[in-house]
Amino acid sequence: MKAISPRRRKAALFVVSSFLFLLLLLSACGGGGNNTPTRSSTPTLPVTKGATPSITTTGTANTSATPINVPTAGSDALTPSPGVRLGAQPCPTGVKDPGAWVSILQPAQGEYVENVSCANLIGDPSLQALVTIRSEGTAGLLTVYVYNNLANPHPTQLLKLANLDQGDARISGYNTILTGEVDTSSSVNKNAQGNAALVQDLFRELAWSRSTATFVPVAFPGLFPELTRFQAEDDQVQVNQGHQPWKLNPTLTAQAMAATLLKWNPNAPATLVKGGGATGVKAVVQVQKTSTGSDSIKVTMYRLESNTNNGIWIVTEVETTGADITMPDDQTSISTPVTVQGTSNAPGGKIGTVVVLDHTYTDIGHADATGTASNGQTTFSTTIPYTSTVTQGTVSRSPTEEGIVALYIYSSTDGSIATAVMVKVLLHA
Repeated sequence: MKAISPRRRKAALFVVSSFLFLLLLLSACGGGGNNTPTRSSTPTLPVTKGATPSITTTGTANTSATPINVPTAGSDALTPSPGVRLGAQPCPTGVKDPGAWVSILQPAQGEYVENVSCANLIGDPSLQALVTIRSEGTAGLLTVYVYNNLANPHPTQLLKLANLDQGDARISGYNTILTGEVDTSSSVNKNAQGNAALVQDLFRELAWSRSTATFVPVAFPGLFPELTRFQAEDDQVQVNQGHQPWKLNPTLTAQAMAATLLKWNPNAPATLVKGGGATGVKAVVQVQKTSTGSDSIKVTMYRLESNTNNGIWIVTEVETTGADITMPDDQTSISTPVTVQGTSNAPGGKIGTVVVLDHTYTDIGHADATGTASNGQTTFSTTIPYTSTVTQGTVSRSPTEEGIVALYIYSSTDGSIATAVMVKVLLHA
């Protein structure tokens, strides 16, 4: 039996309790000595339609607030601070009216205040306002603001995200900020003819960091059917309306994942190994490539927000016997070139290929995984340069997107993907 990596141990615990998001950020944002993954505290947005996107965090906030709990995988085991409610809350009178923000934000000609929503975004009982300004141009550029001290005639600006192409922004059920926009250079949009053909495909999640008093990017733990919380929440709405009911079935979800990401037969044999019941929040499914072969993967998934009523299944782990990715860990921030380490069986020294997938599941960089021993169980380490389409940003700020690092092990018979291991990451260009 293979050794249990820190990534596996972490996954086994997240139903019982959630990591405190701010504790995860201490080493990245404050230079602490803990063992949590590092994340950038200064993200930017990509250049779209010739505009100059930017992210600005300003002002001071209550940096002594109790940390916000954010789950590391589908878990809903949150313990909010006293007085803190999850999700969007009614805005105070005088704040909820978009017209009340005109004098503060002073939209330019051709722009208007589109929406105002409020929530406990910084971890204490005070309310913050998420305010958006929309451009009337064909690109539908969106600028997103977050303000604190709402009772003050001059509230404090905590965040500004400018020029999101065909953008959207909202507050999640975990008091994080979700944004969506068009990445015009992605595989989905690079050949689009005109604005009407562009597809919103770049989604981010931002959460409050007490140590830096800023909003920072975080990674949703999902691998499939969506990579981001924004998309998963949209999926849940569609399923609630009767669309794509297969997302309520863990076996069908695992088969769809194998067909989409590994190009296996959509009807590949799949067995529910653990959980998956009507009242369960976790499921483990074994998917076999063919009915006669031994190649298979173990797919672990959780219901979105642990909703046992009608929650969709979100794949959070893809594993295979005898192989593992030991670095990077789940939901770690990485940058190019990234060093990937792991273990596997290596017949003839060649293990397979390590691939970096971007926010559209597109291969943006790959390299061979070669064992340190020529045969048998061995370790590997390989460095992969990758090229993100989300490459534009202001000085000293690195664009981010959610993605996957995958180890593909190929069949010696036909060269197809026989097994795989996948890790969710936050990609920096």
